[in-house]
Amino acid sequence: MDLIEQTCRQSGFFTLCDSTLRSDPRSSNANLEGLAKISVEIVIDKANATLNFIVDLFKNVSDPVLYRSYGTCIDSYDASVERLLPEAIAALGSKDYATSRHDAATVATNVNACDEQFSEKTPFSDRNRLVHDLSLMSAGIIELLG
Repeated sequence: MDLIEQTCRQSGFFTLCDSTLRSDPRSSNANLEGLAKISVEIVIDKANATLNFIVDLFKNVSDPVLYRSYGTCIDSYDASVERLLPEAIAALGSKDYATSRHDAATVATNVNACDEQFSEKTPFSDRNRLVHDLSLMSAGIIELLG
């Protein structure tokens, strides 16, 4: 069993973790801290793509209720991409694993805040689920560091 499999078995999201980390060539030579950083960087990438997708949809929203709901999602993702995830990486670098884990896990809370704005599936529900699960997966990997 290699480090990726060993790590992913403890992340709470084995299949997602294994496929996500193996898709990044840096993972094959990374230690546990490197895998944690790679996983957070992947969350940044997916969260940023989701934010851009929501912003593009938002441009065509005229209904006031939807306008507020989309605005909440944009705020939630913006906080994740601009503050929480960069802080998670910085905290990893300074070995402040508790802060890093907390920031990564808070992204999932932000995604939930977005999802709760809608009673039905949205064009970005699947993207939300992926960012949610990746952020909790990253928090799980960071937790293994201490």
